[in-house]
Order: sequence, then structure tokens, then C-alpha cells
Amino acid sequence: MLKKVILATILSSTIASAHQLEANVNSRDVEGQIRLDMGRMGNSTELGTTFVGARFLSGDNNNSKTIADPSPLMEISFMVQRPVRGVDGLKLGLGVKGEYTKFDGNTYAAMPLGMEGELRLPLNTPFPFYLGGAFYYAPSVVTFQNGNAYMETRLHVDAEPIENGRIEVGYRKIDTDLKNRNVVYNDAWYFGLRLDF
Repeated sequence: MLKKVILATILSSTIASAHQLEANVNSRDVEGQIRLDMGRMGNSTELGTTFVGARFLSGDNNNSKTIADPSPLMEISFMVQRPVRGVDGLKLGLGVKGEYTKFDGNTYAAMPLGMEGELRLPLNTPFPFYLGGAFYYAPSVVTFQNGNAYMETRLHVDAEPIENGRIEVGYRKIDTDLKNRNVVYNDAWYFGLRLDF
């Protein structure tokens, strides 16, 4: 009982101090992400943003086609994001993530490096639209347990009908290759909601 109380307290305090919450769904998968902006916790934000985050994706074998029994994919992440000089509305970020999951009796872990980007589209609309994407890759040297490589690609379009509240439509593909076979953990379209605090 004490463990549950401690876990609930940590979880609620983390959510209360979150600066970005995101939830994405489709007919079979649920994905949740939380990010903390370290610049709002005492450091300077003049040059951009530093995020520490966590993600949970309950993958479904119907969006995989190469695995029968996927466990949730759990992730921790660190990313530094900056505006690009000379390109209005464009932000780029570089980051590192830690991935962990199990499927078909295999334990999988990886530490991919990658980049993320976001462009505010120059459209004359009542509210802003954004185009975003991400690419992360881990070769075999930073893939552990039964894993051999990791690759994630993501593309999404966001609409911000209210300030700091976005509606998102996107596509993601996550490859979690094993030493003896290629594995697509998730390949799916999704829609979701993102809140910035």
C-alpha cells in the first residue's frame, strides 16, 4: 500500500509540474507523453528550450504485422530545441532517448540519437498550423538485450485553435529490429491532443 501511495504522489507531482502533455490514439494504440521544460525550472531560456520527458506507447500487433505479443514501449528522453536563425517559425531539436520493451519473448532496449523539427506554417488562417517531424536512430552498438537496431520516424500536422492547445494528426513508424530478424513495432496513423503550460 505504501508503494502505491508513493508512486501516486510522484506521478501526480510530475504531472502537476509538466510543461507539455500529449496523448495520441487510433483504433488500436494509445500513446502518452510528458515533457518538462528545464528552462522554466531556474535556467535561462533565452537561447531555446531543454526538455526532459517520458513516453508510453501501448502498441498493438495489428499495427505491427511482424510481432504477435508486444508489451508497451517505455521511453525517457532529453532534447535541446532552438529557433533557427533566418527562418521565421522554425525550431530544431537534438536529443537522445532510452527505449525499453518486450515482445515475443524478447527483451529490447536502445539509446537512439536524433532530431526533431517544427515549422509554423505561413498561412492566413484564424489560428496557426504547424508541420512537425522527428527521426531517431540507434545502431547495434547502442542497442541492447536482444535488439540490433532502432529507427523511428514521425510526421505530424498540428492546429492550435486555442492558445497552448493543439489538435494533431500524424504518422509514426518504429522499427525495433532484433539480431535475427527485422521487426516493425508500430506503423500507424494517429490523432491526438497536446497541451502546453
